[in-house]
Amino acid sequence: MAKVKLLDEDLINKIAAGEVIERPASVVKELMENSLDSGATIINVEVKDSGKKLIKIVDNGSGMDEEDAKNCVIRHATSKIRSTDDLFSIQTLGFRGEALASIAAVSKLGITTKKKNELEGFNIVLEGGKVVSSGPIGVNEGTTIEVHDLFFNTPARKKFLKSDPIELRHIIDIVLRYSLFNKRISFKLSHEGHVLVNSPAVEDFQSNVASIYGISLAKDLLEISYSDENVKIQGYIAKPNNSRNDKNQQSIFVNGRWVKNEDIRKAVYNGYHSLLFVGKHPIFILNLELNPEKVDVNVHPAKTEIKIEQKDLVKTAITSAVTQTLEKNNLIPVMDINYEEQLTFGTSEEKEKKKEVKYKLEVSEQTILKSKSEVANYEEESYSTPEEEVFVSENREEVHLEGNIKIPTMKILGQIHKTFFIAEVESGMLLIDQHVVQERVLYEKFMQQLMNKKVAVQNLLKGELIEFSAAESSVIIENKEKLLSLGFNLENFGGNSFVLKTIPTVFGRTQPKELLYSVIGSISEGKNKLEEIQEEIITRMACRASVKAGDTMTIPEIQKLLSELSLCNLPYTCPHGRAVLIKVGVDELEKKFKRK
Repeated sequence: MAKVKLLDEDLINKIAAGEVIERPASVVKELMENSLDSGATIINVEVKDSGKKLIKIVDNGSGMDEEDAKNCVIRHATSKIRSTDDLFSIQTLGFRGEALASIAAVSKLGITTKKKNELEGFNIVLEGGKVVSSGPIGVNEGTTIEVHDLFFNTPARKKFLKSDPIELRHIIDIVLRYSLFNKRISFKLSHEGHVLVNSPAVEDFQSNVASIYGISLAKDLLEISYSDENVKIQGYIAKPNNSRNDKNQQSIFVNGRWVKNEDIRKAVYNGYHSLLFVGKHPIFILNLELNPEKVDVNVHPAKTEIKIEQKDLVKTAITSAVTQTLEKNNLIPVMDINYEEQLTFGTSEEKEKKKEVKYKLEVSEQTILKSKSEVANYEEESYSTPEEEVFVSENREEVHLEGNIKIPTMKILGQIHKTFFIAEVESGMLLIDQHVVQERVLYEKFMQQLMNKKVAVQNLLKGELIEFSAAESSVIIENKEKLLSLGFNLENFGGNSFVLKTIPTVFGRTQPKELLYSVIGSISEGKNKLEEIQEEIITRMACRASVKAGDTMTIPEIQKLLSELSLCNLPYTCPHGRAVLIKVGVDELEKKFKRK
């Protein structure tokens, strides 16, 4: 007797449903995508018992006639593709013809629909994939789909669902993703009669984000607009200081389809580069427009995974788009201003420009006080105090950075706690961390030299003899050429001993042995080759060589360091992602002192 037999249609549908419908959120996703494909401008989602008891989606889309309504619940019946060529240039969200059939196989499904200008609509009800009733009905234009008792006939699938709050969060996530991207469509999600998401149709994207993620984040978003022959990128990214502990506020769309793609995500992170603090994740909402023929969306039944033909070119474009956007915007974080302004969308930059400046930044020259003994040709004694305590002023030039949106014109006031610089700017004051200033400066200087293959080296007057462990010695021998390219010239002195002849000039402040041990340590900790971890090495070198908290700095030294910072491409964070500058606005100061 033959062992291989054809499965019956009911079992086939249940197997297919297991691939497409993993949880209630899968149903919401498939049905919302159908509503979007139908041209709907209003999509209302209602769920009960976290989607297990009821999922109801009402839209005002194009609707279906009786024949289409009957066919749409048959597996592989679709209006969106006709041939193999269509399959490889998908321009709709749905196309497989599996969603409604799969949903019908594991639930009690009702579809009520009506086309525009038709006199009556049509209703069809199925249970476990079998038609229970159908017939004409009076109804508004559009489509209403009700999914009752999901997985009622597949208890094993129902048993593996997560807790109600988790399943509900997945549904909320799906609705939020599509409402983020489709700003001219009204979305509403209700659970047990309570509205969880209410995203009205709006004209501009930031207003849409404000209704979903809040005004404060929306105000700080940076717009991305980039295109080349391979890809067009539109969307928004948040400033580095708005990064989060998780990746929940990251949305990627490709030709309007929400997808999960690690290559695209990594390309965005590469664009932020050293601006992100360790363990923090950027917020972004990006849509990539690609030639549909260059994208394969038929990778997984859930259609959330894709393959991109020109993956490397697209990744490079994304990284460039993010980097360019960050470089042309002011990323200095500002302390919270008064509560009313936070609740008013669209205030920040334009209002600042129109607002009358109450306390103007004086452009007078700064002074440095020196003892009389330090001043040559001192002619006039100003004070009748002991000679060693007499001070005079020496004029110094102010740090002028006119036209530089990254670092504003400022008047340096000095150093506090031997850790921070304090400076006056027109709309408030800046607090500046001296260590991270120099970290950023040294990091960018050395990266520039390394990229140009012109690392400046400093010859040590007397080569330093260093003895390494056997493991360290093997790392040095294996990476000798690369160490040389980083500015470290090491000669074997026998056994595990080496003589250090040169170090990078940029990091000359650091003890040579300490700096080299730091580099060897980074290589030893890394699981990959030196080329792949040189970013970490340079970051660590910059940290070691920078001025530390507790080091005293004079005004000229501060001025020189800030002038160097103003020349950096991204002067807002150290390579680890810590803020270099924080602005405290005049409004905040007045509020604290009860002046307003």
